[in-house]
Amino acid sequence: MRIIALVVIAAWAGVSFWAWRALPGRQAADQFAGIWRLPWGKQFFVDFFGLETILALWMFSDASATGGWVLAVVCTAAMPIFGAAAAALYWLLRG
Repeated sequence: MRIIALVVIAAWAGVSFWAWRALPGRQAADQFAGIWRLPWGKQFFVDFFGLETILALWMFSDASATGGWVLAVVCTAAMPIFGAAAAALYWLLRG
């Protein structure tokens, strides 16, 4: 599982770096906002945030068993920006 978490973080970093080089700054924000104009863009966002909600519930459930509340709250707060990489980081750092 640690290897999978590291692969998720590495993939997130690699794709983020590539995307930033391809469309830096304001262009990236415009493209991100443009997804909402497409019918499947709305489905993508609902699915993405639904998955983040499930990951947050898992982290909070794990934190209640292990006492790692601070890490769970920080990683959950970071998920809208860092996506699955935040949950992978939680997996790597949880006691």
